[in-house]
Amino acid sequence: MKFFALFILVILGCTSAKFTAVGIKHILRAHNDLRSDIALGVYDAAGSIKPPATNMRKMTWDSSLATSAQAFAETCPTNHSNADGLGENIFFSYSATDKNSLDYYGARASQLWEEEFQQYGWDSTTMDDNASNIKDATQMAWAETGLIGCGVKVCGKDKSGASLFKYVVVCHYKKP
Repeated sequence: MKFFALFILVILGCTSAKFTAVGIKHILRAHNDLRSDIALGVYDAAGSIKPPATNMRKMTWDSSLATSAQAFAETCPTNHSNADGLGENIFFSYSATDKNSLDYYGARASQLWEEEFQQYGWDSTTMDDNASNIKDATQMAWAETGLIGCGVKVCGKDKSGASLFKYVVVCHYKKP
């Protein structure tokens, strides 16, 4: 019986993947490069240079946020969690294989979130969810946010019939 319980714990532990130190480094770099360009007043959003930020914090990794993001990613969500007191980004991707590096998806998610500024522009120094198509990029650029933690999950084959593996990345954000 003890062997069976240990076996189950090992199996469950193996199915819960997280970002490696390299993956975390890529996520932080993507966020902080964007934030640095905004702070310096050199960020170009769809042809418009944004004015310098006066209070932009450098993002640091927070293990408790990573734990909460990983826990939510483990549910293979289809929508935001609306967790109280946290900002949240979610990224979905599909692949014919489940052998891809999970670290790739953290970097790719960060890149695509930032691209919202290029796709939709950035007309104001304030964000209004009702007046803007920019959603996830807001969390990356919010000046007072300083902590981030992310989780990743391979959710298995999509049920749409395409037989593609679904990947989900969740990042949680908050003020220090």
